[in-house]
Amino acid sequence: MGRKSKSHSDPTTSMIKKKAKAVKEDEKVGSTDIISKLHPNIVTDILSRLPINTLLSCGCVCQTWLRLLMDPSFAQLYPTRANPCIILQPTNKNRQQHLYAVHFDNRNNVRSSIVKFVTKPHLGMGCNVKLSLLDSCNGLILLGEMYRCQVKLDQLYVCNPITGEFVIVRPGINLTSSPMCPCLGFCPKTQVYKVVLLSKKQNGAEVSNSMVTLVYTLGVKGNGLWKSVNVGDGLLDQPRNTTFLNGIIHWVVRSHSVPQFINSFDVEDECFRLVPPPPEFVSPDQTTWSKWGINLGVLEGRLAIVKRAKDVFRCFHIWVMKDYGVQASWTKTYTMNFPMEKLVLSVPVSQILGSCHNGDILFTHHGRNLVSFNPVNPSFKIHRIEKLCNFLMHPYIPNLSSLRDIARGEPLFNATLR
Repeated sequence: MGRKSKSHSDPTTSMIKKKAKAVKEDEKVGSTDIISKLHPNIVTDILSRLPINTLLSCGCVCQTWLRLLMDPSFAQLYPTRANPCIILQPTNKNRQQHLYAVHFDNRNNVRSSIVKFVTKPHLGMGCNVKLSLLDSCNGLILLGEMYRCQVKLDQLYVCNPITGEFVIVRPGINLTSSPMCPCLGFCPKTQVYKVVLLSKKQNGAEVSNSMVTLVYTLGVKGNGLWKSVNVGDGLLDQPRNTTFLNGIIHWVVRSHSVPQFINSFDVEDECFRLVPPPPEFVSPDQTTWSKWGINLGVLEGRLAIVKRAKDVFRCFHIWVMKDYGVQASWTKTYTMNFPMEKLVLSVPVSQILGSCHNGDILFTHHGRNLVSFNPVNPSFKIHRIEKLCNFLMHPYIPNLSSLRDIARGEPLFNATLR
């Protein structure tokens, strides 16, 4: 795989120094040390309100600011202040090995790409190996090799594309007979990340008690082996487009025999639980086909559902769960109508990506369009990203913390040194 990052070299610092020469901390302007006059809390408050590309430039100003940006507490504060950011991977062959991170300004315009992480040369893969973007969680991403629409689980990569660091996670057992859905989760209480392999029922197969979900905890070498978690009866059925919220991974079960179709996996206690859907959704006429038109997301820190309106082809409703876990708190909050001539919605909305500071709702359509909807003045806008047409996309939270602090004890590699 290549050389490991040196223990005495901070890869984040090296990355930023390559972008610009750092101004020495004792450099003074007009015989006044301006930086030292600012209280760290004031600096942190200012930095947390900047767009990510400006933020990276601020990391080049001095070591003091760089340390503030790399502090884990800043990684938790920044998402509450900044406009949404998205990480995507083109699916066309010529650009498939690139990852792009894009963000929106206060006018809801797409800004230039800030990260172009090239997976093949950076991770030292062979020419025939193509890594796919599988998941994103709190600034880290999960990459894996796809083969015939299935993820090859012999080797997965947990990466921080901002710092260029990554660790390799290997299940160590033969998983070819049991399809899995790889996810990345984060436990807010313990501040640890976990790689979760959710079992997937194969077409026509029954869910059995022998099906298990595998969990790997990063940075816990004593307990860092894969742990098996029993699935239980009827909990898993082709999970896709998983949604992460408050330490819990959510997905939709498509089977018509499962009325409580929102399943979840708690990253902390590693337990499966059902999340009650809106009462309107629990009815005998909810067929498997109709459930394929249901997708989950997060809006303003709450679980959300988007579904195409019944008998209205280009109309979508969004429900928001105001009080998590309480079925009666589901509220139909938004209705989106799309004119035929502007966007041909031949399939349902693929995924809710979040909301901007101006209230616009971001979502993907068919893996081809990034769309924002303004609920105040009902209108929508299709955003073009460097002429990309087809892509994999996930909500993304930039994180300047080093993987050395996140995945303590794991063999650490640095893509920027390759």
